[in-house]
Amino acid sequence: MLLPTLLLAVLGHVLLWVAVVNRAHGVNLPRVAGHVASAVCLLLLVAIPLLFGGWIYTAGWEVFLGSFRLWPAPPPGRMAAVLYVGVCAATAVLAVAHWVWRNLLLGPPGVIRSQQTRSLSLRGVGEAVTSEEHAHHFLIHLPGNEILDLDLSERAIDVPRLPAALDGLSIVHLSDFHFTGRVGKAYFREVVRLANHARPDLIAVTGDLVDDRRCLDWIPDTLGQLTARYGVFFVLGNHDLWSDGEGIRRMLTDHGLVDLGGRWVTIEARGEPIVLAGNELPWIAPAADLRFCPRRTPSGGPIRIVLSHSPDQLEWAQAQDADLLLAGHTHGGQIRLPIIGPLLTPSQAGVRYASGVFYAPPTIMHVTRGVSGEFPVRLNCPPEMAHLVLRAVLPGPGGGMPE
Repeated sequence: MLLPTLLLAVLGHVLLWVAVVNRAHGVNLPRVAGHVASAVCLLLLVAIPLLFGGWIYTAGWEVFLGSFRLWPAPPPGRMAAVLYVGVCAATAVLAVAHWVWRNLLLGPPGVIRSQQTRSLSLRGVGEAVTSEEHAHHFLIHLPGNEILDLDLSERAIDVPRLPAALDGLSIVHLSDFHFTGRVGKAYFREVVRLANHARPDLIAVTGDLVDDRRCLDWIPDTLGQLTARYGVFFVLGNHDLWSDGEGIRRMLTDHGLVDLGGRWVTIEARGEPIVLAGNELPWIAPAADLRFCPRRTPSGGPIRIVLSHSPDQLEWAQAQDADLLLAGHTHGGQIRLPIIGPLLTPSQAGVRYASGVFYAPPTIMHVTRGVSGEFPVRLNCPPEMAHLVLRAVLPGPGGGMPE
């Protein structure tokens, strides 16, 4: 019984410190503090097993096993070690149970009517360009690295209060461009071309756009070229704040994108009003306050679509009676292990909202894996351009929400 407990404790030890890292990067920490927190967690991740191994090696297995006796009670130092083993083992059991529930027992949300994905390789884009701003980092050539691949995901989503006139309203959801210079500008130009080619009604851009100020002048040739029938809307993320938030915001608005940071606007599409709002918390306050936006009609409209960089703002969206929340920030984990899935996901919810569609009535949340990443390596988790098609839930036979 002790050996399985120790094996569970090893797994739980890893998961425990990974969870600390995830949650540290889901709050408003300064950039340096976030890196320090990650370094400390990595140090403890390695040091604690080494300390346990050294103790067992010097004291012997008999002393270690004897520490698990209930009586007589072991010395305080050994008691702390036993408690830590117990906490880690319990963490592993809970994590495994949650994985089984999420991956094997919990089906897709009933609001997903259909979904399909087409994968493209953009590795040949811009290869003939030799200027420095277009050059790709050497890491993109690592075997299995998907940083220059792109999934074109199309999801039809039933939105309970969507007016019939807006049935089929399409939104291209883009996030996390992370202009660092490590992935060349030509790649992002192609992503923008594909987004425009989809001819959406709206384009939503949910933050972390520019990491390096030297890439600010990429905006006119990339994000500045986005076009949609009823407009292109954006919020910023923590990386934008750390680089040049005001400069990025100003350049985007100068090129026709609509800033939703901390505010709401009303547009009209197909004769129906739509409320669009933004939330850049926890990094940039305040979030939009929808208490004074147009009131709901008896039919449920106007629909409320909110943009947030982080999926941790789901409760805020519910409190704002939002119909649809679009978020990014997580990169889908960026590296997904076979079977296990993502481990590192910067969120207060851990990996729960790494990517996909989630339904927490009255709000449907879509979390995209994003277009790129600060670190130019993706494994088993390619970038994504999501094309969402909103469907009205019609009354009558076959028109209700799926079970």
